[in-house]
Amino acid sequence: MNKNSWQYFIGIDVSRDRFTYAIIDASLQVLSEGQLHMNLEGFTALSQLISSYPNSLIGVESTGSYHLNLLAFLITNQYPVALINPALIKKFSQSITLRNTKTDRIDALTIARFLLKNLEVIPHFIPDKLDDLAALARVRESLTQQIARTKTQLKQHLVVVFPELVAHRNIFTDFLLSVLEEFPTPHSVLKASPGRVKAVFRKLKARGRKPSLSAEQFLELARDSIGISTTNYALIIKHEVEMLRFLNQKLQEITKQFIEEIQKNQKDNLELLKSIKGVSDITSAHFLAAVKDIHRFENRRKLAAYAGIDPSIKQSGSRYARGGISKRGSKSLRRCLYLMASGVMRCNEYFRAYYLKKRGEGMPHRKAMIALCNKLLRVIFAMLRKGEKFVPVTHYL
Repeated sequence: MNKNSWQYFIGIDVSRDRFTYAIIDASLQVLSEGQLHMNLEGFTALSQLISSYPNSLIGVESTGSYHLNLLAFLITNQYPVALINPALIKKFSQSITLRNTKTDRIDALTIARFLLKNLEVIPHFIPDKLDDLAALARVRESLTQQIARTKTQLKQHLVVVFPELVAHRNIFTDFLLSVLEEFPTPHSVLKASPGRVKAVFRKLKARGRKPSLSAEQFLELARDSIGISTTNYALIIKHEVEMLRFLNQKLQEITKQFIEEIQKNQKDNLELLKSIKGVSDITSAHFLAAVKDIHRFENRRKLAAYAGIDPSIKQSGSRYARGGISKRGSKSLRRCLYLMASGVMRCNEYFRAYYLKKRGEGMPHRKAMIALCNKLLRVIFAMLRKGEKFVPVTHYL
C-alpha cells in the first residue's frame, strides 16, 4: 500500500498478558483507545476494530518475544504492520515531551504518532513474513552462552574437587566428561577398584571416545589429589557434566537445523561469505539471519549503524568529538561480526595486514578489532550487493 493512502495509524504496546492500542488520524486526533487480552478473543476483537478503520497502518514495538504471536496474526491476515525498535520509540518520545510519565496508554499513543511522523522510512520496518529464522539464531546463540556459563561453573568446582585434573588436561573433551560422569571426585575413583576404572576406559574407547589420558594416569592423579571429595560436590560435578553434555547435544541439533535453513533460503549468499578465509558456516549463517536482505540497506553506513559499530558523535557549537561505537541496533549482529573479525584476523592475510596496520598506528587491540569489524563489513556489503566472491590479495589497499 502506498504511504499516502494510509488514513489511520494504530499504535500497539504489548505486554505478556494483554496489549494496549491507540488509533489516531492524520491530524493526530485520538479516535479510539483500549486494551485487549493476548488470546484469540483479543486478536479477533482487534481484527474487527481494524476493519472499522480501513487503510490503517499498524505499529508494534519489538519486545523480545511477547510481540511475536500478535505480529504473526497481523502478518498472516495481511495487515500492514511495522515492527519498531524500542530505542527509536524512546528517542521519539523524548523529542515530543519533557515529561517522564510512562503508561501503556501513552506508549501506544507514542507508537501511533511515530508512524505518522516517520512515513518516509516506515516501509523499511514492515516485514513481509514472520522471521522464525532469526528466532532460531537467537536460540542457538543462547545455547552457546549457556554452555560457556556451565563450563565456567564446572571448571571452578573441579578446581576445588580435582585440581590436578584441571591443571594437566582439557576437561571438556567428550572422553573426560564421560569419565567424570562415572567418577566425579578423586574419592569415587579410589573407592572403585582399578579393574572397574580400566573397564570404564575400555568401554569408552570402544564407543569411539578418543582418550585424553590413560586409566593408569587417571588413577595416579586421584591418589595424589588434594581435592575435596564430599557427597555434595560429587552431586554438583555430575549435574554440571550432565547439563553440559545435554546442552552440547541440543546445540548440535539446533546448529544443523539452522545451517540447513540458511542453505535453503540463502545458499548463494552463504557461499559468498564462506569465500572469505576465516569466516565459517556458523558465523556466515548468523550474519545472514541478522541482516536478512542486504538490499534493505541503502549503503554500508546504514548497515554499520544497524550493527551498532558506527561511531557515536557529539557536537556542541564548535566542539566536535567522535566517541566509541554507538552499540545501537542488533547486538546479535555486532557479536557475530566480532567473531568473524577474530577469524579473519587469524586466518586471512589481507585482513590481518589491516589489523596490524591499525596496531602499528597505536591502536589498542580492542579498538583495532572494531576497525577490522568495520573493514570486514564494508567488504561483505560490497560482495553481497554485487554477488561476487572475495578475491584474496597479498597487500593492504
